[in-house]
Amino acid sequence: MKMKLIRFFILGVFTLVSVQLAAQDEYHAEIGVNGGGSYYLGDANSQLFNNMQFAYSGFFRYCINPRLAAKIEIANTVVSGTGFKNQALATDVCGEFNFFDLEKNEYKQFSKTFSPYIFGGFGGVVYKGNESNNNQSFTMSIPFGVGMKVKLGHRLNFNAQWTTRLLLADNLERMSTLNNYPKLNGTNIFNNDILSTFTIGLSVDIWKKLCDCENSAVNKDSHKFRKK
Repeated sequence: MKMKLIRFFILGVFTLVSVQLAAQDEYHAEIGVNGGGSYYLGDANSQLFNNMQFAYSGFFRYCINPRLAAKIEIANTVVSGTGFKNQALATDVCGEFNFFDLEKNEYKQFSKTFSPYIFGGFGGVVYKGNESNNNQSFTMSIPFGVGMKVKLGHRLNFNAQWTTRLLLADNLERMSTLNNYPKLNGTNIFNNDILSTFTIGLSVDIWKKLCDCENSAVNKDSHKFRKK
């Protein structure tokens, strides 16, 4: 009798651990940080990657399903060009599309632990001058870009991202004397300022989904049957 109870206890513990492992990678959302560089195109700069500045950001991503996600990102950087340097704080609200089913699920045939993705949305940029000129200004923006996501482990993720923000104005240099300077305005084919960033970062999965134990067991049994 005692041996039966011990076996029953061990079997119960094993079953609970198995169910937990089967559901451990299912989360609703991520929080993370990015770091990299930024540059701007406008009246005072017409060359890609010229006057690169350090950029960093924090973000929250809600995973609607393995292909679709929504993200809010707040980024901070410096906008630098000929004769000026302004601080910029950008907020983006974007929808993302993954090209592969991004999830760590060995029982799903077409799931992958990496995926390229594209995104687009709307946002705004608040920027101000240097210490001698603290005037602030706000511009609406259209952020869009491409990236790559990789699931590194149980809850850790890596991403690399290129973001282009089309600012719905041509006044990013407002705190300098170069705004709409003669013969410079034509360097930008959109006649608007553009702020671009390239970043890499890490995120952690949060907000665990409720365990669908019945489906997990079915998927696991199906996987064993296919292997046989």
